[in-house]
Amino acid sequence: MPKRKAERGRPMERRYPPRIDATPDEIARVMLSGTFLGGAKPTAYECSHCGREVSYPETLYRDGRCEDCRDD
Repeated sequence: MPKRKAERGRPMERRYPPRIDATPDEIARVMLSGTFLGGAKPTAYECSHCGREVSYPETLYRDGRCEDCRDD
């Protein structure tokens, strides 16, 4: 009996952090400064306007608002 292959793709039972609207320079500056390693990582990302949890593939913008609230 042949060995069964693993399913491709990202498993969706885990919540992922939302995308951010930072430039590559801003991301590099934070990563090279080492500050992203120091603190505890939040497990839930919430919109500061409506309070809804935001996860990948949605975007959480610099002002803390989700895509829906930013359009308003």
